[in-house]
Amino acid sequence: MDFRRLKHVVALAKHGSFAQAAEAVNLSQPAFSRSIQSLEESLGVELFNRGQRKITPTAYGKIVVERGQRTLAEAAKLERDVERMRANEFAEIAIGFGPIPAAVLLEPLLTRTTRDHPGIRTRVEITHWRNLVRSLEADELDFFIGDIRELISSDRLIIDALPEFRVGMFVRREHPALVMQPISPRDLLKYSIGSFKMPDMSLAEFTQWLEFEGDPRTLFTVQCDNMRALERAAANCDLIVVGPRVAFREARENSILVEIELTEPLTMTTHMGVVRMRDMMLAPGAELLIKIASDIMKGDAEDFLSPYAIGTD
Repeated sequence: MDFRRLKHVVALAKHGSFAQAAEAVNLSQPAFSRSIQSLEESLGVELFNRGQRKITPTAYGKIVVERGQRTLAEAAKLERDVERMRANEFAEIAIGFGPIPAAVLLEPLLTRTTRDHPGIRTRVEITHWRNLVRSLEADELDFFIGDIRELISSDRLIIDALPEFRVGMFVRREHPALVMQPISPRDLLKYSIGSFKMPDMSLAEFTQWLEFEGDPRTLFTVQCDNMRALERAAANCDLIVVGPRVAFREARENSILVEIELTEPLTMTTHMGVVRMRDMMLAPGAELLIKIASDIMKGDAEDFLSPYAIGTD
């Protein structure tokens, strides 16, 4: 059974005449009759009563016509939705973000997508890169943007590196550490420090820079993957927050937070990338979101170091 013969059955039930139904589907009457007969033979039942003035479906025919109408309607809807997706008018794109990419990209990405492409429905998951990999492999995400420093490339994954954003130390304008600027990294240990949950390699780099000799788990007063929450906390107490400069751009521009001047520069950067499955073709909507993310990051050029651009190949 195929869509073509289903269309013929539905047409004959609608018109009640071989001649009228054949004309409706642009076939000659002999060819149309052969199509109906072929389907009846393949099913082993008669679908239409032919001994009457008007052709009517048999009991078997009624079942085929009813379900055939639903099948054809769903097929038409599927074709329409695929065309809409190709035109980026309709799609549901599931994307994942690590905490740093979420702070940098998520708000402008959702704003631009909703404003310029309202037909795209976006579902977002924010979590650690290990969880994002599991979701990607389970086909629950189209792609994710996360920390790739500890992510081992494999034959299953395509990883496109993103620009490396500068990381800094930020405080409220009345913070006592600003009195002794420039301040040495070791002197920062006098104060409470808050940070996102750093990958092990970044944490080792950071503790070495601070000359911190204790248990790394005791270094931070606050560890939180919500950069907005860290920003608000630092704005209202003497917490020093660690994070990419771009994540605190608005707070810096509005003089809510300022960057600490250091005697020894902090050379840490982010290590973000776009990650997707190698054997899964991206929907046009997903490719569009990656393109929008690329455009956003080009606008943040003053805050990143490396010349990488997002790729979609």
